[in-house]
Amino acid sequence: MRSAQFDSRGAAQAWVGRNGAPSRLQRPILTSVEGRAVLAATRDDPLVHASAALMLLAGLRPQEVAELRMPDYRPGERRLHTGTVRRPRTIRIAASAAAALDAYLDSQDDAPGEPLLLGVQGTSVVTLFSTAMRTAGLDVRVHDLRRAAMATALEDGTPMQHMEAYFGVTKSGARKDLVPVREGYDAGIAAVLEAEFAS
Repeated sequence: MRSAQFDSRGAAQAWVGRNGAPSRLQRPILTSVEGRAVLAATRDDPLVHASAALMLLAGLRPQEVAELRMPDYRPGERRLHTGTVRRPRTIRIAASAAAALDAYLDSQDDAPGEPLLLGVQGTSVVTLFSTAMRTAGLDVRVHDLRRAAMATALEDGTPMQHMEAYFGVTKSGARKDLVPVREGYDAGIAAVLEAEFAS
């Protein structure tokens, strides 16, 4: 159920605009129908599908997707270790994101230290995604996915401290002691993203 504090995507878009992507990329936030269309359009390419699922259903940045290594993912637990060296985070991801990642990994011969998603290093995740969207005739950019994930979680009433912990955002001026980040907070966000874009 959506939080009563947001009666439109306008408030969420304003917050996400300040915390999600550079201003030059500000566009309307994807709807659930558009997000589902992205996942459907990428389903035939396991690499692009897993990348898109991680950005839309786990809110990862394209660079975070590119930097993932094999030890960063715990399949049975649907946990992903990501973030920067200074601000690492381990989050539970949506079931559909885990399924997309598992399907990709099942098709690969992997070694313990290899990148999790071979072929998406550097800016190639942006290029691969852009090509897939052009082929599908969808006007969706790579940064639209993370912004949609953040707006969806925010609209659901997710506390700012949970938003910051899950998405790796640290710009909020909210007092951190008011809503502690408790064990399991990430499962709630993963469930919200799953329901919005994959169910």
